[in-house]
Amino acid sequence: MRCVDAKVVSFASTTKQFPLRQGESLLRAVERWKRGGYFLNSGTDTVRAVKSHFRNHDRVVVVTDEQAGYGDVGTVLPSGVPLYTWNLAGYRYGHAPSGSSNRHTFGGLGDQAFGMIPLLEAGTDGQWLF
Repeated sequence: MRCVDAKVVSFASTTKQFPLRQGESLLRAVERWKRGGYFLNSGTDTVRAVKSHFRNHDRVVVVTDEQAGYGDVGTVLPSGVPLYTWNLAGYRYGHAPSGSSNRHTFGGLGDQAFGMIPLLEAGTDGQWLF
């Protein structure tokens, strides 16, 4: 909701882009998500979702159960594009390597989770974090 130009995509074995509304509260957006049929329930094809919707974005953020049956999502992005994954289910194998270059995976999701993105990017750019 804080991004200037974000694209939000629901994915399973298919994808569906969720239209953002400026000024809408996050809770209202989640209600609209549920009512509007954006909860897709038939797989975790992250590779297809990224291939279908990536258009030279400056970063990709994925919130998923991270089942990894469809390949390495990190390989479908240019190497300079950071990939941040929040794994909500803790499956043993993830959809991309983590901890090197600009590929990061986190377990769980809390109120301050997305605050990790500017911290990691500031560290990569050699900026003082505080």
